[in-house]
Amino acid sequence: METDSRQTAGGPEERPAADRPFRLGAWIVDPAANRIKQGDREVRLEPKVMRVLLLLAEHKGQVVTRRELEDNVWPRMLVTDDAVNNTLIKLRKALGDDARNPAHIETIAKSGYRLIAAVAPVEDASCPTTPAAVTPQLSAPADQVTVATGAASSGAWKKAIAVALAVLLVVGWFATKWFARDPVEPLTEHAERHAVAVLPFDNLTRDPEQDYFTDGITEDLITDLSKLSSLRVVARSSVMAYRNSAETDYQIGAELGVRYIVRGSVQRSGQRLRINVRLTDARESRNRWAERYDRGLSDIFLMQDEITARVVSALEIELAPGERQRLTRKYLTNVEAYDEFLRGLDLLGRRSGDDNDAAKAHFEQAIALEPRFARAYAGLAQAYSQDAVYNRGPTAAKSLARAEDLARKGLEIDDTLPQLRFVIGMVEMFNGNLESATAEVLRAIELKPSYADGYGLLARIMHFAGRPQEGREAIAQAMGLSPTVPALYLMVDGALLYQLGRHDEALEQLTTSVNVSPNLLLSHLYLAAAYAGSNRMDEAGWAVNEILSFNPHFTIAYLDYGFPMRDQLF
Repeated sequence: METDSRQTAGGPEERPAADRPFRLGAWIVDPAANRIKQGDREVRLEPKVMRVLLLLAEHKGQVVTRRELEDNVWPRMLVTDDAVNNTLIKLRKALGDDARNPAHIETIAKSGYRLIAAVAPVEDASCPTTPAAVTPQLSAPADQVTVATGAASSGAWKKAIAVALAVLLVVGWFATKWFARDPVEPLTEHAERHAVAVLPFDNLTRDPEQDYFTDGITEDLITDLSKLSSLRVVARSSVMAYRNSAETDYQIGAELGVRYIVRGSVQRSGQRLRINVRLTDARESRNRWAERYDRGLSDIFLMQDEITARVVSALEIELAPGERQRLTRKYLTNVEAYDEFLRGLDLLGRRSGDDNDAAKAHFEQAIALEPRFARAYAGLAQAYSQDAVYNRGPTAAKSLARAEDLARKGLEIDDTLPQLRFVIGMVEMFNGNLESATAEVLRAIELKPSYADGYGLLARIMHFAGRPQEGREAIAQAMGLSPTVPALYLMVDGALLYQLGRHDEALEQLTTSVNVSPNLLLSHLYLAAAYAGSNRMDEAGWAVNEILSFNPHFTIAYLDYGFPMRDQLF
């Protein structure tokens, strides 16, 4: 690790206490109040931004890696790259720092970040405390909420409050209007099942460019096992947090709530493929089964079928009618198309606009190579639906229409793929067809009982149907399958808690959601509604201002997409 060669006058610098004010260059930092002050200027920081600053200050002069930031500021959460990037951008803006010519925070290429400004304790008892009133200025960057020194733009401020109230009105309407509707099919309880986690396989090729392939093998095994009703399989989003983890199987099993752990490694060399797999009883710390496969790359699909079958056999579980047939890869023989599919899958999981566009290109190439590749249609449909969820592309409506078209084409090839049912369920939900949306997502869960995202979507449908308690049951299932909770699940849970009138709990979940994934627009909208519902209008306006900072063209018309059936309100 690179060390800091800078010397600071006055000898060694003290590390700041996490709850006590300290000096950072010309700034005074007040962690307890989440504020920094320089002369008459005072800036409020988001809690996550302050935590990043404190972590950097605690390691003054040392490189703090992105992984360390994620582990300390977003522990056990699935964090997008945007979350870390945006938090650093906000911190730099607040400090008035320039990334190209830094005075406070230095970026170390391919390593992390380092605090280079002088750090010293504050000895003056008159250090900054929380002011009596802080007025947000909408003309300033969204991350900077300053004590007003001039007139804020009243028009912009009224717009922000109007959006917050509009969201509040719509969400509140769901809580009453939709209770009167005919019920959709009730949720069902699942019997107790074996619980297993497939950890990220090791890439023995030692080439990071092959990580997508190794991760794809891991994800395929997770997907296959998730189709079995007698198993509870932890979602990919949670197990990927354990890549290169030094924790024992016993520790990981306890954290994820599973008894069985699958580990493995992949080595791809030319046209040869070696896969090692081991199934461990984490509770008893003993192997249940292990095998090594060494074959030609063209045998990859046969190898995957055999691995799944052997894991199922070692777990001694009973297959329900039709499940054995679902586990057979009868629909693909083109290895090159599969490789393109895995590249797309890797990019899709990163949940950023550029990566999503690149994922589409790989899925399209996979379809060109193998026109009846239903999973590639599913991946492409998911990419377009993700555009809609994150409000990317020309319009959300066009993205949803394209997603539906691709999903229905995929169903013509293979009507047993749960991802295709999921996409159609999402489209139906946004079109306001809640009963058909519920039917589609329940079918997806039937095909893949450990479908965390399926339960997450079901929870959203229950929210829009005015059935928040059932929605919370569904989101609890999703979170149980994905203990490293994604931002979207936190957003849904927050919306449901708000609908139940539990505003403080809703604010906690929604705040965490926007910190984990800052560009998830719906999280900001629900957060604005929750603040407005608690009569905290300044903070509601601040939450909407955050939206305007990364989506300056946002208008109330977005609610037509974000909240289906809104037109029936008027």
